[in-house]
Amino acid sequence: MKTLALLLLCTMAACSPKPPESSWTVDGTTPERVAVISKLLSKTVPLPSPLLDAHFVEEQIGDGRLGPSDFKAFYALTVAPDDLPAWRAALSESRTWNRFSNDEDIRRAAPKKAQPWWVSGADLGALEFYSPESLTGRSNGWVGIAPDGRIFVYSFTM
Repeated sequence: MKTLALLLLCTMAACSPKPPESSWTVDGTTPERVAVISKLLSKTVPLPSPLLDAHFVEEQIGDGRLGPSDFKAFYALTVAPDDLPAWRAALSESRTWNRFSNDEDIRRAAPKKAQPWWVSGADLGALEFYSPESLTGRSNGWVGIAPDGRIFVYSFTM
């Protein structure tokens, strides 16, 4: 009887559908994107400086009905290079972006649908990494600051 129950359980698990996936993107003109993303990020803390440009996509895995959904958010922000010290001061430095990460995880952090505004693999080495928590309210992920004023944010739930 135990074997039959175990076999039935394994069969049901193998037949369970893949959780639904969806995404949400902020589109529009540069001023429209900047306004929406500034409002989104300033819910947690005031931004250290104005954004010159901004892009955003959030991916959802699961529909929240048969269990919680997981989210991955990707931001590409542009600020004036002179404003970078204010951003560094507002963020907590993070040698490891969270307890589950390694360099390969950082390289794999990218939207499923390639975005022209997301950081390239070649540019990753020039980023200074910080924790995303003070900016996004999420402790998992990273903020990478490039010397030219680009700021990349990856945060996720689990």
